[in-house]
Amino acid sequence: MATAHDVAAAVLDELGPMTAMKLEKLVYYCQGWHLAREGHPLFQEPIEAWREGPVVPLLYRHHRRQRVVSDWPHGEHSRLTPTQADTVRWVAESYGRFSATELSTMTHNELPWRVARGALPESASSTEKLDIDLMRTYFARQVANVETAVVLASANAALEGVEFDEDWQDKLRDVASGVTDADELIAQEISRIRGDRD
Repeated sequence: MATAHDVAAAVLDELGPMTAMKLEKLVYYCQGWHLAREGHPLFQEPIEAWREGPVVPLLYRHHRRQRVVSDWPHGEHSRLTPTQADTVRWVAESYGRFSATELSTMTHNELPWRVARGALPESASSTEKLDIDLMRTYFARQVANVETAVVLASANAALEGVEFDEDWQDKLRDVASGVTDADELIAQEISRIRGDRD
């Protein structure tokens, strides 16, 4: 099995030098998406819910005090199977354009980090481990088919005390199937709400 070192090396091979924080977040996303796609971990090393988002302590010990990481001599990308390399490549293409701060903010809004942190304030230190099964479930939901995605969104909204009527469920289906852009739908709803107030 690949190690977190091998995944870090592969990420750097794909994208080149980056900040240590960005590397940590991309390795986390590699683990999450591999769990969703393949059903098993990409690497066995634990990920902890630190203040800035998910961190692999094993990696941190090697890049500590480095702002920018250029290469990763502790791992070897060639140890990845073709399927594992595909996951890393997909994550690099999908997330590589985001800054370290943007990636950190994204992870703070995701269930695996939030659950591991519990009631801790964002400024508090933590060494709580992210739950692998929760990561698998969370990321698998992101690739659900249209109807499943609508049901999950409606159920999550209901937990917050909001009910989606049939019209909204149709709009969600359009977003999930790519007919409507999510940003466009949000803009339309903001415009509608503002119009109602005028």
